[in-house]
Amino acid sequence: MDSLTIFCAQYLLVFVVLGLVLAWLRTSRNLKVQFIAAAVIAGIVALLLSRIASRLYYDPRPFVSEHVKPLVSHAADNGFPSDHALFTMTLTAVAFFYHRKIALGMLVLTILVGIARVLAKVHSPLDIAGAWIFGILGGIAGYYAARWIFQRRQVKNGRQQGTD
Repeated sequence: MDSLTIFCAQYLLVFVVLGLVLAWLRTSRNLKVQFIAAAVIAGIVALLLSRIASRLYYDPRPFVSEHVKPLVSHAADNGFPSDHALFTMTLTAVAFFYHRKIALGMLVLTILVGIARVLAKVHSPLDIAGAWIFGILGGIAGYYAARWIFQRRQVKNGRQQGTD
């Protein structure tokens, strides 16, 4: 059981990344650049929210407060919010807007990553929940910002073509 927990806590996020790539590949050609922009903006927003929150709230890692050895080695720093959970949920949230079926599979993996991080004693459930909230907010902001940017570009390009 420990081996499975360690695998999920450390390496399962690779499959979430592959899910995002698959969602991007299955996205229509005219939305591929918007998809990438949404992912980049979402990552920036989620990371900013995470960094602000980590300065406002300190949550000791469970292995520190419980005086146990974690299943995966980690520094005894602030656990809030979880970077792994933030990363996977942000990608999942972005994928949701472009390919919901793939995002559903990514969500299952994201939940498993969060559970494994708690079982490995490197995060508390609060660390995971906070990261998921910031990831979802980042994904929403990224999608709508990218959509707005690309709609404005289309309108501007339409105006330029109409004036020729």
